[in-house]
Amino acid sequence: MLTVFVGMGLVTDKDVVGWVFGVWVIIGAGVAAALVRPVGLWVVVPAPPIVLLIAVTIRTAWRRQPVWDNAKELVAEFAPPYLHGFPWLAAAIGVGVGVAVIRVKRR
Repeated sequence: MLTVFVGMGLVTDKDVVGWVFGVWVIIGAGVAAALVRPVGLWVVVPAPPIVLLIAVTIRTAWRRQPVWDNAKELVAEFAPPYLHGFPWLAAAIGVGVGVAVIRVKRR
């Protein structure tokens, strides 16, 4: 579920990770934390950065960009989404923690 929301954020925000990406990631983290079983909360909550890595890898492979041979090009492809998306990823983890706390308290 979270992968779909992160992917939609990357698709709708094009090459620049901005507030549209952030909204998708935060909503995705909240929905994923709300729908997962209680035992899976501790896997879903820290997942947004890992899911972003997977989504950027898939996007790069889909575009068939020749970055896999050169370390500089690989870093140039993968670093901007993390640098520009860091506040959104941190907020998504915060939302996941908030949902987890609410779910644990209600139990």
